Amino acid sequence: MNFIKYITALLLSLDPSYSDNESWTERTARMEMIATAIDDASSKATCSNEYTNSECKKIWNQNKKSIALLLVTQGFWESRFAKNVHEGKCKKYECDSYSVNGNIFHRARSPWQVQRTGMVTKEEYEKMNAATLESTTMSANVASRYLAIGMKSCNTILGTIAIYGGAGFCSWQGAAPREAFYRKINSISDDQVFAAADAKSLKFNKKNPDIVFVNDAATKKK
Repeated sequence: MNFIKYITALLLSLDPSYSDNESWTERTARMEMIATAIDDASSKATCSNEYTNSECKKIWNQNKKSIALLLVTQGFWESRFAKNVHEGKCKKYECDSYSVNGNIFHRARSPWQVQRTGMVTKEEYEKMNAATLESTTMSANVASRYLAIGMKSCNTILGTIAIYGGAGFCSWQGAAPREAFYRKINSISDDQVFAAADAKSLKFNKKNPDIVFVNDAATKKK
């Protein structure tokens, strides 16, 4: 299986943000960019693929797919991979906004809503605010570092999500639906993922109004 194609299909199978205004071709290209970034970050975190060398420092002890799907999960729940957020064009109520003298600023950046902390260098933070491969890859790698800290602290997916969410400990009520989402996308077969992406394409282009899309499967209206 081509991992980038698999992650791209998974991303395409998810419902887009209500504010996205892009053609299916444009969306496919953007999701492929995000998938490429996720592939890089998950490979680096697990020292696999192109990062299989003595210089790589492994930060994720589970398999590559597990952290890749967590990156999909967190990106979807944090921003729905919204186009405007990806481009660094957050609305006034998005991206942990705050106001100073009537001017709106945003603390969180990228689809993974990364904030400036001691774990994020100034250079990283400044660059992760655009829908480019470089920016998206950097953002995915920073997000993977946060996930790795959560797993090291809690040793569970639920705890990892809780730490990422800023709970400060391994329990957070907002983590449960995210974990359920993670378990759901992890349980479906590759064929189901690609079928769901195809179904989404049909619905997106309004070629088949009888398709009902429910994130992980396409079913016919009864």
